[in-house]
Amino acid sequence: MKLKFSNKGEVVVVQIEGALKSGGEHQLAEKMEQYIKPNIAPKFIIDMKKVPFVNSQALGLFLHIYKHVDYLKGRMVFCGLNSDIESLMNLTQLSNVFEIYKTLDEALESFED
Repeated sequence: MKLKFSNKGEVVVVQIEGALKSGGEHQLAEKMEQYIKPNIAPKFIIDMKKVPFVNSQALGLFLHIYKHVDYLKGRMVFCGLNSDIESLMNLTQLSNVFEIYKTLDEALESFED
């Protein structure tokens, strides 16, 4: 799994490449925590365009990070999910918790409001 972090204004874009499975999700959590600063509402886009698979631990980790970001009055949204991951989000009802966009551009636009 490869991670690339970039800033688009106040928004941190996290581009993930490769499957999220056994152990890799902890690396993601550690890196994301580095971008969460005290008294600043974090804004993340998780770009999963190049992610073929996520395991249940990764979903749990996303939920944990989401709760932390939400507590700080920030936002964390997803984009670029393949059909399998999108189905998994629907099956686990996480699609009712997370904001999910088709493309990175749509996700970025959602922060302009």
